[in-house]
Amino acid sequence: MSVLFKIALRNLWRHKRRSIITGAAISLGLGMLMFSSGGTDGMTNNMVEKGTGSAAGHVVIQGPGWQESRDMEIVVPDSPAVAAKLADTLPEATIVQRVWFEGLLTSPSGAMGAGLTGVQPGPESLVNDIDDKIVEGAYLEGPGEGIVLGRTLAESLDVGIGDKVVLMSQNGGEIQNRLFRVRGIFAIGIEEIDGFYAQIPLGAAQEMLGLGTGVNQVSAHLPSARDTERATLAAREAFAGQDLDVLAWQEALPELAEYVASEQGEIYVMYSIIFVMVALGILNTVLMSVFERMREFGVMLSVGTSPSRLARLVLIEASLLGVFAVAAGIGIGLLANWPLATHGLDMSALTGGTVEVAGFALDMVIYSDLDPVKVVWYAIAVWLMTLLSAVYPAYKAATLKPIECLQHR
Repeated sequence: MSVLFKIALRNLWRHKRRSIITGAAISLGLGMLMFSSGGTDGMTNNMVEKGTGSAAGHVVIQGPGWQESRDMEIVVPDSPAVAAKLADTLPEATIVQRVWFEGLLTSPSGAMGAGLTGVQPGPESLVNDIDDKIVEGAYLEGPGEGIVLGRTLAESLDVGIGDKVVLMSQNGGEIQNRLFRVRGIFAIGIEEIDGFYAQIPLGAAQEMLGLGTGVNQVSAHLPSARDTERATLAAREAFAGQDLDVLAWQEALPELAEYVASEQGEIYVMYSIIFVMVALGILNTVLMSVFERMREFGVMLSVGTSPSRLARLVLIEASLLGVFAVAAGIGIGLLANWPLATHGLDMSALTGGTVEVAGFALDMVIYSDLDPVKVVWYAIAVWLMTLLSAVYPAYKAATLKPIECLQHR
């Protein structure tokens, strides 16, 4: 076998132009695949992070049935203890507690229905970017009971920073009123959010709604969505036997999960096309190399080289070429992903700014997020594809007749 390797290396070096062309096709194909994968994974992760950051978490703990009914009175009791236990189970995660409800905001100039979230400003600002979207005032900071409003909602109420609004909502069967002072005004860029959404401190929401220490949702936000499955299993084990629903983000945000799955299906079709194109190119090149070396193969067969040994030689050549090309392709892919990973690609000029996907606002600066595990699988797949593309040419070489080869011109 070592002799065949030496001959295969010699043949690759002897036919440098053909080897370089074939290797370049393989390398560029793998590099293109890695670049596409990094960009599309970055875009997908952007969707997931925006969705989990603003409306759920990678792992979510809720009261039984809250996911279906969104009933404000279905809570996670003693949420501080639940949050502490979840933090011990997933120490790498940021733990967030939220209360979701609807109410009526009134000002001297009018009244508007609104969707509100009671939040803990510190943890919330680590997972949700509303604090970065403040265009006037500040986030929920300082003494007193503040509120942050979407810009369109603030305009509809004709209020600004420091103005007072009255929030009305139900506590059981009774209407509760509470005065808040406008701390900040944010602009997400999605009219449905800017015209309807507001946030208040968690304690104020719990007191106003009579929830005690209960919340509708305790969520864990992981450094990477790739760890969701592991983290969900760990959380379910930690809270086994308790009357709580423990959900992965795909279950908590089914519309987003469906959209992501649809996008990934289209992406895999594109990857398949790339694989087929590269495979056909390799097949054509290796087959041509067999026919170009008919006389050489005829001499080898005449001096006693077995057909199977000749077939193995062709396969070894393809295998070695694949190894060199895959190594170069990984380098090309990493180099192509580097500027996208460090600086990002601003697509806002093409999209007009923020884009809504499955009800969530996405910033259109796309960063590459290349998964090392996928890189390994792509490299193995491309190498195997190179080897498989040489099977038919190897078979053709094994079926050659020495006399026909020597007469070939």
